Amino acid sequence: MNVVLIEDQNLLSSTLVEALEQDAEINVVAHSDKAVDVMQLCSTYRPDVVIMDVFTKEGNGIECTARVKKTFPDIKVMIMTGVEDDALVRAAEEAGADLFVWKNLSLAELIEFIHAAKKPYRIFPSVSLETAPSITFSDMDVSILRLLSKGKTSREIASELFLSYGTVRLYISRMYTNTGLKSRAQLVTYALRCGLIGDD
Repeated sequence: MNVVLIEDQNLLSSTLVEALEQDAEINVVAHSDKAVDVMQLCSTYRPDVVIMDVFTKEGNGIECTARVKKTFPDIKVMIMTGVEDDALVRAAEEAGADLFVWKNLSLAELIEFIHAAKKPYRIFPSVSLETAPSITFSDMDVSILRLLSKGKTSREIASELFLSYGTVRLYISRMYTNTGLKSRAQLVTYALRCGLIGDD
């Protein structure tokens, strides 16, 4: 898996490159301390994954992510920041990022997330399991969540489960209301963390 790293702290960048390449499946093909370099790096190396810092010496990582996803939709972008701000999570999701992680995670967790980028769903922080309300999901809810995790659209889910398109949308809307979540990516992340669905 070829990776481009955008990280404005040079010491952290060098450390990450060395650490990530201990994984036999990860190859860091290029790195920069400027988000504005990402388009040229993607054009040159066509990486599988871009690890993007938010605040860099030149360029905003979230704005540059939107450009990457528009031009190279198949390249996965993981936002990684040390600034724990929910507004950044929402902005990254709107920009089309595929994953969002905080910098306080372990190396093993980071590598796990990089491998998870191959999955057909997006991963974002959501409500914590400690503060999440007690919610009961029906068998149909779980079936829909499982298909959402595979990247299926509402129409595809309707066809597969022999439901109407409107019924599927109603189920999803009700899950938004019950969980307080705002997007399909957050629903899938929540379902994975709760053990409602597997990641296979």
